[in-house]
Order: sequence, then structure tokens, then C-alpha cells
Amino acid sequence: MENKIQRSQWIQFIALLFGSFICIEAMVFQAPAIPSISQHFELPTYLAGLIIISFYITSASFYPIMGRIADRVGRKKILLFGMVIFFISEVAAAISPNFSFFLIARVFQGFAVSCILPVAMAYISIIFPPEKRGFATGIFTAVQGIGSMTGAVIAGYLIKIYGWPIIYWVSAVLALLGFIVIKFTITESKGDKKLSFDLLGGFLLFICAASMLSLSTIVKSFGATSPYTFGTIALGIISAIALWIVETRKENPIVELSLFKNRLFALAMILNLLTVAGYQSFIYIMNFFISATPGRDVSNVGLFYTIIYAGSVIGALIIGKLTDKFNNKKILNFMFIIPIVSIFVFSFIDVYTPFTYITILSIILGFSQGAITPIIMKYTLSTIPSNKLGAGSGVFTTFRDFGTPIGSVTGIIVFSSFTEAFTKSSLAEISTQEGLNANTAGALEQARLSQGTNVQESLANELQSLGLTLQDLLARATAEGLTIALQYSAYIIIGIFAVVFVLSLLIPKQTKELLKTTEEKIPKIPTAPLNTDSKA
Repeated sequence: MENKIQRSQWIQFIALLFGSFICIEAMVFQAPAIPSISQHFELPTYLAGLIIISFYITSASFYPIMGRIADRVGRKKILLFGMVIFFISEVAAAISPNFSFFLIARVFQGFAVSCILPVAMAYISIIFPPEKRGFATGIFTAVQGIGSMTGAVIAGYLIKIYGWPIIYWVSAVLALLGFIVIKFTITESKGDKKLSFDLLGGFLLFICAASMLSLSTIVKSFGATSPYTFGTIALGIISAIALWIVETRKENPIVELSLFKNRLFALAMILNLLTVAGYQSFIYIMNFFISATPGRDVSNVGLFYTIIYAGSVIGALIIGKLTDKFNNKKILNFMFIIPIVSIFVFSFIDVYTPFTYITILSIILGFSQGAITPIIMKYTLSTIPSNKLGAGSGVFTTFRDFGTPIGSVTGIIVFSSFTEAFTKSSLAEISTQEGLNANTAGALEQARLSQGTNVQESLANELQSLGLTLQDLLARATAEGLTIALQYSAYIIIGIFAVVFVLSLLIPKQTKELLKTTEEKIPKIPTAPLNTDSKA
């Protein structure tokens, strides 16, 4: 017999969707702003990754911590606490006098989001029975997609008109509204009050997350053989081993490693991590490709995000509903083929490709992204016991938020490195074709690095004698460099999704027994008056 969802539960679900929407909106506001923020603080491209990493170090490491605390002290309390911190940190970012202050604000933004998203996800299992959970996770994913879609285009145009601080002021206002909505609509929900808190595990998780997420930036900054690089790798390995040892001996660990004994949960986490990393890497590659394309700016980047997340919303709504009726594994296997094909087609575009063509490909890629997420989320929720919903959901969001910065920062570094290398080689090749003396190669490269502000007299004279302009040579080299860089970057992302597709074939087939067992593990949400906190 199908379980009926009460009106009060729907109201709570809508409030949770609003809270999640605020977080995602603010997170996506950031993407179109990165080039502007980097320019404002005079950062080299590879250090732009710090803007992303500073947020995700705290969000990824605190997801299971705050999920565990929410299970113990009350999920509504943690939601409200998160909204308060979110408001303060957004204001702090908007008024940042320097880059160091800005990074500190970003750290607290990540912490605030760790208080909100895993708790909102945990409520899905409390509100909805298994046969409705695919529909719910589809809506949850779609709302996040809407936040991503609207956030990108709004941010793009707001930044163009008012400058990058405006996005943080808008997020602060939304956080204040979120606090009010949650305060007066959500019923309190708790797990086991007697659960102990694993302080050491939380500390080790933070160190491990910081080491792993900062590695790519450190390699780019100091070199692969630098003592800083080896030190970071060593710290990450040692903290990961220590975390594993500590957590396996704890009765109530901060990271529920016991959940990984379930093959479905373990596969879902790996797919979650690699899928998010793959998508985010390519999205950020396109971010920098579009912004560097002649005739395009931050508003075009915002439009790209809007388009790709519009496709994500459609995919989440359609496929989320289908997961309650059809074989999830077959749907997931098919969906992982789409990014492989679409990114391969992306590899053929160049700086002269019409934006309409990019739009069509982006919708297709976004559709697959939105379709995959609710399936993985449903698989995850089906394996988590009711007294560990917060902690288990925290593990899910931790893996997702490991994937986001790993993918985005790697994408930025890979694309910027390819762009630099291929632009340099293209300029040398073009200059040879145009008949420039080989002795001017050094002067030409110096002119490129200075963006045409430092041109030696001998080079200027030779260009004039050949009827060439430096601006034309640099524009042609940049166009070629960007095109080839996108092509090679796309091949790397295709490789990631090929691995993900193979792993998806290992997922055990969905069974009715699994759904029945899951239904028995999840309690019904309390139906106390919505404006009061349940003391149960």
C-alpha cells in the first residue's frame, strides 16, 4: 500500500528546498565571479583555485561532522545555525579589504553550507517512503539545478553592472530569508541523543581534506618536486591512514566507514566523487574558454551556466520520476554514455563556433548531469540506517564536495597550462609562417607575456616591414592555443567518464527486498505543529 505524504510534510520539504536553493545559488554565484575576483586581487590564473578550495576544504570536511552533530542535538537547530553563519560570512566576503580576509570569509561560507545541505538531504529519508524517494530526490536535484541555472546568469549580469561584491550581498539577504522560513516551518528531528562526538576523527578529516584539495594548487605554485608538494602529499597520506585507524575503532565515528561495507553505498560514493569531478572540471574549462574568447565576457559565462543547469533541471525532474518505476542501473548506465559523446563533440569547437552550437551541447550535457544525481542519491539513501541519516548524508555530500574542487581546480590548472603551452607554440609557428626572423622569437614571446606593452624596437620594425601587427599575431596565436587546449582537456574528461561508466556496470541490480528493508529502517517524520519544535 502506498504511503500518503501529509500536507505538513510537503510544507517542510518545500522549506528545505528553499534552504538548499539558497546554498546552491550562492555557490554558483561564485563561478562567473572568479575571473573578476582574480583580477581585483591581482591573482595569477592558477591561484584562482584558492577561491574554490578555501570554501570546499571546510564544507567537505565538516559535512559528516555537522551531520553527526545534527543527529545528536537536532537537525533544525543545525539548519538555523548554518543560516546565521552563512549570512555573516557573505557580508564579510562583500566587504573584504584584501585577499586573505576574503579567503577567511570563504572558509566560513563552506562551514555554513556543511550545516545545511546534508541535513536537508537527511530529511528526505524522514519525510518520504522508498517508493516516493526517487521523485523527491529528483525534485531536490532539480531545485539545486534551478539555483545553479539562475545563479549563473544573475551573477553574470550583476557582476557586469555592479562588480563582484554584489553577489555576496544578494546571498546575505537570501540567507536571512532562509533563516526565517526554516524557523517557522520545519519540525525538529533528532537521531540518538546519546551518540558520542568523535573530535579526533573530525580533526583528522579536516587535515586530510585540506591536504588533498590544496595539492593541485601547490604543485602549480611550487612545482611537482618541491618540498611543499611532498610535504602536502605526506600529510594527506598520514592523516588518511590515521583517520581510517581511528574511525574503525570508534563506536560512533565521525565518518561512518561501516557504511562502506555495503557494496552499493561504496560504489555510489565512488561514482558520486568521479562524476562530480568530471562535470565540474569540464564546466570550469568552458568557463575560462568562453571568458577568454574574443568578443565574449562574464555575461556569456553566466549564460553558459544557465543553459547547462537548465538541462540539469530537466534531466533531474524526468529521470528522478522514472527511477521509481524502472531499473535504475540501466538508466544510470545509459546516462553515463551521454557525457562521453557530448564532450567528444565539444572537442571540435573553436573560438569562432557560434554560441547556439555551444548551447545545444550544453543542454545535452546538463541533462545527463541532472539525470545521474537523483539516481546516485537514491542508491545512497537506501543504505543508511535511520539513526545515521545525518552522518550518512554527510558522507555523500563530502564525496560530492571533494569532487567539486578537485574537478574545478584541476580543470582550471589543466586548461590554463595547455593554453599557455599551445599559445606559445602557436605564436612561434605563426611567426615562422609569416617570415619573421628566428632571432626575434625571444622578443616576440616577451611581447606576448606583457600583452603587447613591452615591444622591442627591432621587433616593431620587422613587423612593420612585413606589414604585420603584433595584435593580429597575438590574437591568432591565442585563438589557436585556446582551441587546442580545449581539445586536449576534453580528452582527459572523456577518460574520467569512461572509467565511471565501467564502474556503473558493477552496481548490483535493484530488488524489491532492498526497498522493503530500507522502508523498515526509516521512521516517519513527526507531524507536530509546524511552528513548534518537537521534543521527541
